Amino acid sequence: MRWQDYLWLLLLSGTALAFFLFSRTQGRKRRRPRRADRPLTRREQKAWHKLQAGGYRLAEIHPEYPVTLTVDGKNRSFSYEGNFIVSRDGENYLVKITKGEEPLHWPTLRRELLLDALFFQTDGVFLYLEAKGQLQEIRFSFQDEPAVKKQFLRRAALILLFAMGAAFLGHLISSSGIF
Repeated sequence: MRWQDYLWLLLLSGTALAFFLFSRTQGRKRRRPRRADRPLTRREQKAWHKLQAGGYRLAEIHPEYPVTLTVDGKNRSFSYEGNFIVSRDGENYLVKITKGEEPLHWPTLRRELLLDALFFQTDGVFLYLEAKGQLQEIRFSFQDEPAVKKQFLRRAALILLFAMGAAFLGHLISSSGIF
């Protein structure tokens, strides 16, 4: 084989590997966990002890993101903050603490929980009902048709790259006279 053949083979293999690694990391982006300087409050500690008994570990205390709101060209900055984030088996959950008896019937709370799950990019939300001392796990699911099509196109492109690489490798082997 000529050195140019090896170069082409390396280029095709590297492209396929880069495409594969890029498509794996696009699925779900995780933030690097950090711990805030402020400790958990007494209310938060009650919820944390229940979760700790369930095998969860504390991933982040008081996660906070700076947000800039622009209205008519005027900027207003604020921080969006959650109570704390726990994790187990590779899944992250935001913990939200409420005082009410049956808060899931409140439309504003449902919207707030959905916003929190989307904003903090967690797998779900634990709602701690302080009055009852209960934890409720809440998950949201979405019908994401474009993502399914996008994933299909990525797989098809990856298969096409591998087929091209195999055909090129076959051509190289047959032209070299090894077989």
